[in-house]
Amino acid sequence: MTADAQSDLIERRKAALAPAYQLFYDDPVHLVSGSGVWVHDADGRRYLDCYNNVPSVGHCHPRVVAALAGQAALLNTHTRYLHGNVVELAERLGASLAGDLSVCFFVCSGTEAVDLAVEIARVATGAQGVVVTESSYHGNTSLVSKLSTDGYPATDRPDWLGVIEPPNTYRGPFRVATSTDATTSTDTADAVPVGERYAGLLAVEIEALARRGNDPAALLVDTSWDSNGVLTAPDGYVERIAEITRAAGGLVIADEVQAGYCRLGDHFWGHDRYGLIPDIVTIGKPMGAGHPV
Repeated sequence: MTADAQSDLIERRKAALAPAYQLFYDDPVHLVSGSGVWVHDADGRRYLDCYNNVPSVGHCHPRVVAALAGQAALLNTHTRYLHGNVVELAERLGASLAGDLSVCFFVCSGTEAVDLAVEIARVATGAQGVVVTESSYHGNTSLVSKLSTDGYPATDRPDWLGVIEPPNTYRGPFRVATSTDATTSTDTADAVPVGERYAGLLAVEIEALARRGNDPAALLVDTSWDSNGVLTAPDGYVERIAEITRAAGGLVIADEVQAGYCRLGDHFWGHDRYGLIPDIVTIGKPMGAGHPV
């Protein structure tokens, strides 16, 4: 693609798309195709895709392409008609999850899934408070945008929102003493485990919510903490924050939009890595490798 053609496309984009949209890089990458872990630009250059947060099985996977084409050639419908594929998908999702997690609500995006999960938690508990981690992102509805603490000033947070530091043992307030010792922190002389220290922040925040007249309806946890750089929680942390939340009457929501579908490696779900059985799990576009399901 010539420089003039690319410049023209950029100007057309500016005119046709809302100004909130952004492009990576001063000289934007113009992608035209992909295959597996590779993407290709308009000039034929190949890039290893280490960023794209939508395809869960790479680009243009032949089984995904075949399933899309086959269904498109057969029927396009929704959940208000009886259809075997809808039931089978729900059954297979339920079978992949531990505990009693087995009933699905199908919505159109990860944002809507998180929105619905919080509303369910509020109805089930009768409480309004929600706790999230600092600099997190969970979506963009009126409710979920408030849960996405990376997108607006802390001074604008509602009274029902609690915010805790993520378990960043490298740059956070509690850090491991060495690369091989995940039990002690560098800012204390005692041997309190780092995971316990981070979990203690949740107990403090729940108390702060109570002082503002809000009991916790839910803890919303992204087990990859991807907005913070993809973190690995210290031993005992995830189990302990679940205990603290439930003891206070709240539910644990695992936001698996980024962490789910084997995207962390050894486990199908991010929460599996920590032995957590959430009360609600949310997933998004990666469940269809970026395509509508």
